[in-house]
Amino acid sequence: MGWVSASDYDDGQPDPLADSMAEIIPHMNVDHKDELVMLARRFAHRFDGSDDHQSRSPRLSCPLKNREGMRGARIAFLQEVREATETTKVLGEMVKQACSQAD
Repeated sequence: MGWVSASDYDDGQPDPLADSMAEIIPHMNVDHKDELVMLARRFAHRFDGSDDHQSRSPRLSCPLKNREGMRGARIAFLQEVREATETTKVLGEMVKQACSQAD
């Protein structure tokens, strides 16, 4: 954590999605696998995201890892997310964008 100053660390706030991650991550990995692959291709420039899965759900992005935990990527959200319901809204908008650009 050498890139974070002590004062920035002291001023930091906990991730508002920390308590929701146990619900968000399995839901995305199981129920929205195809959308995660599409988002990995469009927003993380992953040509083959078929083995990717969401590893965490912080408020600024969606980190991805493959099954072996390697080749990580990050899908930056369009805006900061502070509640689990906002995650659904933002990811839905990103899927719409990815679909419209794929046509």
